[in-house]
Amino acid sequence: MEDYNNKTKAELLEIIQNLEKKVEQLSSESASGRKERFRDRYSKRILDNLPDMLTVLDRNANIVELVSSPSTNHVEGTTADSITQSNIKDILPEDAYNNIRRNMEKVFSTGNSAIARHDLMQDGVSHHYEHWLSLLDKEYLLCMCRDVSQLWETEQTNAEQQNEIMRLNSLMQAIVNNVPVYLFVKDSGNDFRYLYWNKTFADYSGIPIEKAIGRNDFEIFKRTEDMEKFHLDDMKVLKEGKLDYFEEYMTATGEIRTITTMKRLVPSNNGHPYIIGISWDITEIKKTEKALDAARIKAEEADRLKSAFLANMSHEIRTPLNAIVGFSKLISSTNNENEKMQYAEIIERNSDMLLNLFNDILDLSSLEAGSLKFNIQPIKILDICLQLEQQYVHKAQTGVQLILDGGDANTFISADWNRTIQIISNLLSNAVKFTPKGEIHFGFLNKESFVEFYVKDTGIGIPAERAATIFQRFGKVDDFAQGTGLGLTLCKILVERMGGHIRVYSKENEGTTFYFTFPLANQ
Repeated sequence: MEDYNNKTKAELLEIIQNLEKKVEQLSSESASGRKERFRDRYSKRILDNLPDMLTVLDRNANIVELVSSPSTNHVEGTTADSITQSNIKDILPEDAYNNIRRNMEKVFSTGNSAIARHDLMQDGVSHHYEHWLSLLDKEYLLCMCRDVSQLWETEQTNAEQQNEIMRLNSLMQAIVNNVPVYLFVKDSGNDFRYLYWNKTFADYSGIPIEKAIGRNDFEIFKRTEDMEKFHLDDMKVLKEGKLDYFEEYMTATGEIRTITTMKRLVPSNNGHPYIIGISWDITEIKKTEKALDAARIKAEEADRLKSAFLANMSHEIRTPLNAIVGFSKLISSTNNENEKMQYAEIIERNSDMLLNLFNDILDLSSLEAGSLKFNIQPIKILDICLQLEQQYVHKAQTGVQLILDGGDANTFISADWNRTIQIISNLLSNAVKFTPKGEIHFGFLNKESFVEFYVKDTGIGIPAERAATIFQRFGKVDDFAQGTGLGLTLCKILVERMGGHIRVYSKENEGTTFYFTFPLANQ
């Protein structure tokens, strides 16, 4: 034993420090030894109790060692002894081998662990395995294989369920977006803002889905009365739980659409109920109903007009026909030349009336059938006016003066010669018939791109209630006056067919003025 009596204090302190270091080193080595002994003692048991198959592979995919229990070997046709030194290419199916080989290359090249899957058959049943590869050193890998068949089946079931859920959701979305009704959902706890707005609602209203979601009626719709009406309806639904009603609203384009709406209150998890609404757009149905009503009214009117036509024609045809037949007999029974001339004039006048009546009926039928042809050409309008002046100057009643106001002699219109004469003749005939005193003026005025004709008289005028219907069939100032009531109807149709417009201004007992236009001819 070393003698410490002759040691200095500094030397003794140094010796003590060295001894403390040795004690610490020995204690560390002792603990390490205990750990090593524990691992050495239990490592085999640990490996034998692992449920996974552990093997060591070299770079060439040879199995160097089956590290886990022999019972973990799941490669058919091999034993714990025969599998060692086997190459996995020789004992595994091609797909399984390729999967493991690719994973091996990845681990050797990166130095990082990697996981992949492969399938193997056991007793005719396919099993799914997950293999985990970890680098031991530059030459060897540790491969741990675990049977994940149950996990795989669960994943497949979950995937199938998820796919089915997605398919059903997609189907439901397609259905609600393509049903021909509006579908919407509002959150009563968030200022009645829209949570859902389907494609049909967007298409009809012109309001895109993205503009509607998260907004309320006051932020979406164009018309104030619509916003207020929808809000009042929502408040009523909150009180009563449901509401069915009929309403109209204005779309984003300004169109008025008609809908029938059903709203229902449904509970939600956030404490505030939702309002679910379904609306059927019945705009086209309403339009059809209106069209049917209009057609019914038109049919009734046509039936009334037909009856009026037959009654009127019966009178208008019989009157001149009776005069023709009666005075024809009288001519043959008299020898007085003056009487014969008077009777002949009466017969001629009634023959003209009857001919004009038939012409009006035939022209009207042809116009309505679209078979009447127009010969549109440049016409010097003053020539027509001069011709008609000579024709009607002697037809005016006693004391009535017919005056042609004239116009630009070089004015040409684009129209049909015969139909233009027919229009002015009808207007002059009416003026002559209903003007017992005063004057009848007719003429024309040049405008920018058209000519305006007029026939003005100081006759009996047209009552206000009759002026609105004067251009309709059988529209007459005096129901007892001779005439079919078709002349002005023909005038209106003829003028409009030749690109013009006709109107009337009249005061009862003061006179009437008819105006109509024709386009100027291109000279």
